[in-house]
Amino acid sequence: MSSQSLKLIAAGLALLLLLWGGSALLSRGSDSVRGALDLHVPAQAGVDTITITKRPDTIVLGRQSATDWTVNGHRAAAGSVTDLFQALGDTARPELVAQDSSSFARLQVDSTGGRWLRLRHGGKVELELIVGTRPTDYQSAYLRRPGDAHVYLWRGRLGSVVDRTLDDWRDKRIAVLAPDSIAAVEVVRGKDRYAVTRSGKAWKVNGASADSGAVARYLDRLKAITASGFATPPDTASRKTSRQERRLAVRSRRHVLLSLAFDSIAGGFVVRHQAGTAGGGGGGGGGGEDATVYRMNAWDVDGVTPTSASLLPPKSTSATKSVPKK
Repeated sequence: MSSQSLKLIAAGLALLLLLWGGSALLSRGSDSVRGALDLHVPAQAGVDTITITKRPDTIVLGRQSATDWTVNGHRAAAGSVTDLFQALGDTARPELVAQDSSSFARLQVDSTGGRWLRLRHGGKVELELIVGTRPTDYQSAYLRRPGDAHVYLWRGRLGSVVDRTLDDWRDKRIAVLAPDSIAAVEVVRGKDRYAVTRSGKAWKVNGASADSGAVARYLDRLKAITASGFATPPDTASRKTSRQERRLAVRSRRHVLLSLAFDSIAGGFVVRHQAGTAGGGGGGGGGGEDATVYRMNAWDVDGVTPTSASLLPPKSTSATKSVPKK
């Protein structure tokens, strides 16, 4: 047999091995190859309802205006829906990791184990995905289209966004205040009760001159009062045996801008709106009185209800020198 024939046989065997290896790679769910997946994500303005379903729970986001959304009847956090569309637009090329239904349960992209993401407009489904488990790097997730056996590894934040709980989607802003609109602040902190009032360009605390720098920092702290979460039924029940209560009232020259009640519970405070127009919109409508019961960390409550002494000028620490007797 000539050397030329041997070369042709070797080349043929090599080609067969390559074809066999490619076929085996495509048939194995644990291996990955580059795949083509175009989601055809609709524009955010072209979507009015988003649902994320993981049995037995469903999160429903509904558009209220060009910028405002609700989530299960509560106001959604600003930018939360934009986060989802940005995650859907991640440009990292997906990897085809399986193309057989036998891998669905393992990757949690089956009909029961996966998270169903649906984007609708006028009742019509514009995009539908099943998002599965997240690999160990937590910056990616497996996903597939319903009815399609191809499973892809999607690199980006999509997995973490659809993993959000209802509380993660909700707006945690309790109040938003403009310091220039504030004419007076009243605080009840146990036995420490005081009023901070504007007097021209200066401020007073219970009639005494205040530390202008401390008051400026305090008013800046009141710009946005944000909760750490939302009160649970046990939190609300424990209010009956709360260890301490605090109150905060913020007024303009004509109106009550905000009135909050703080009741101490284990690990923090539950917070309720009592009056005012500066609500952050934790309820469905935004602004005005808010029936939502929030939860705040103790140090954050200390920041919005500081002690009166912290707003007064520091006492002089210079010692008086004694004059020696002759």
